[in-house]
Amino acid sequence: MKTTDKLNSLFDLPAEESTPAATSIINYNPTEMEQDDDFQLARTTLRNLINKNEDVITELIHISKNSEHPRAFEVTGQLIKTQTEIAKELVGLYKTKKDINKSDKKVSNQTNNIVFAGSTSDLMKMINGDKAKVIDVNK
Repeated sequence: MKTTDKLNSLFDLPAEESTPAATSIINYNPTEMEQDDDFQLARTTLRNLINKNEDVITELIHISKNSEHPRAFEVTGQLIKTQTEIAKELVGLYKTKKDINKSDKKVSNQTNNIVFAGSTSDLMKMINGDKAKVIDVNK
């Protein structure tokens, strides 16, 4: 007996038949404008974090020097490391945007499954145009 059945019988509630919720997969293809908005939001967020961390690092350096406590220096070092990682993410953001733009352009110019139905001499005529003369030995 399930827990819900026990509760229903305890409180004299009618038994409910539960059906699992239907899940549907939604394909989300962001438009170019949405991608640019997301890029700008991510860029702004990372830049704000960098600016705030600079102020905090300056204060932590003063605190570390004044207290001469090893933990204060450790925390300062960790924040500097985090600052470096955020800066790398900001640079990586530009690379990611460039890769996305490049892949969008590449996909639009891609042609698959090109089939040529003809003889090799027809192919050579098509490739070279009127420039090349094909000698037919069968004549």
